[in-house]
Amino acid sequence: MPANTDIQVLLIEDDHNDAELIARELRRAGMDRNIRCVDNRDDFLRALAEKTPDIILSDHGLPQFDGFSAMTIAKEKCGHVPFLFVTGLLGEEVIIETLTRGATDYVLKNHLSKLLPAVERALREAEERRKRREAEAEREQLIVELQDALARVKTLSGLLPICSSCKKIRDDKGYWNRLETYLQEHSGATLTHGICPECVQKLYPGVLDEPGDRTSA
Repeated sequence: MPANTDIQVLLIEDDHNDAELIARELRRAGMDRNIRCVDNRDDFLRALAEKTPDIILSDHGLPQFDGFSAMTIAKEKCGHVPFLFVTGLLGEEVIIETLTRGATDYVLKNHLSKLLPAVERALREAEERRKRREAEAEREQLIVELQDALARVKTLSGLLPICSSCKKIRDDKGYWNRLETYLQEHSGATLTHGICPECVQKLYPGVLDEPGDRTSA
């Protein structure tokens, strides 16, 4: 989770006094430095377009906007960002609807002492989800790389067009490559050069003869 002073908070609130009380609670953890407050749909959309917040806090009902509409937009624009309702008294049915429709949590304005723990918990859980997404992405990338490596191995195990004269190999694009080049590109192997005993005899006759077999001049 980023440092508290870097937390970007987007607050949907039309009451200036309530906004100040919420900022005061966040100030205890140093989260009050980057609070952007909006009170209507257009400003909310503009804020999301300019910078994705780390967390969204929203009143439930505003004269020009409502929390459920804001949450729907947030899920479409930045579904990974935690969305908390900070609002007045809610009935039990509304609380259930709030959570079932995707809210991370809710805090009542007459119990703002619970706001900071709820925010920190939401940020911590969001960070854990981010790490899981990254781990899953790395896993999927590894699978792709392994499948690609397997495909290269299968390519090598099939029929390879090879020139009977110069021993070049034709790839799947129709280009002729030196044997060493083809093997390196399709297997990842690093080739070293040597000379087999039969070629030594052809190129350097007598080098591998035993001393006792040599004929004296």
